Amino acid sequence: MVTFTKDSKKEAIIAQYWPQISRAASGYECRPALSDELAQEMALSIWRSLDGFNKQCSLNTYIYRVIHNTAIDHIRRHSRLSEDEFDEATACEQASPETSALQAQRQKQLLNAVNKLPLSLRQVMLLKLEDLTNVEISDVLGISDANVGIRLHRAKEQLSKLLVGIN
Repeated sequence: MVTFTKDSKKEAIIAQYWPQISRAASGYECRPALSDELAQEMALSIWRSLDGFNKQCSLNTYIYRVIHNTAIDHIRRHSRLSEDEFDEATACEQASPETSALQAQRQKQLLNAVNKLPLSLRQVMLLKLEDLTNVEISDVLGISDANVGIRLHRAKEQLSKLLVGIN
């Protein structure tokens, strides 16, 4: 009989959610070095918090709540950009799409547009892009289901304006 330690269960959860962690990190932070750092922070936060998971919500919702809170802390720490960092962030938004396939180009354009949204709208849109339901998003963000719907509507309107003329 194979027995699993707490650490091996945590490793399996981190591995299972790594694609979502990585996408969330790049959604909150477009500077590549800081995005990688944020993904590692998110994974570590999940690792540390799993012992406190009391099953009051689904594991999926819990993981996204930890990811969200870690991203908010990251944004607070890195909210003041130096001139060099600002140039790097701007360059991230203007990356050359010729180096990628058409689908990768469109995903990058969408991600860049999402990154331009205000944080409250960006949060709901990133979670929606991860296929969370409005109820799950409301649990993660601690807002009402109706508020999620309103924010998603506003985010979609702003994304439409940002993406006009790109395609």
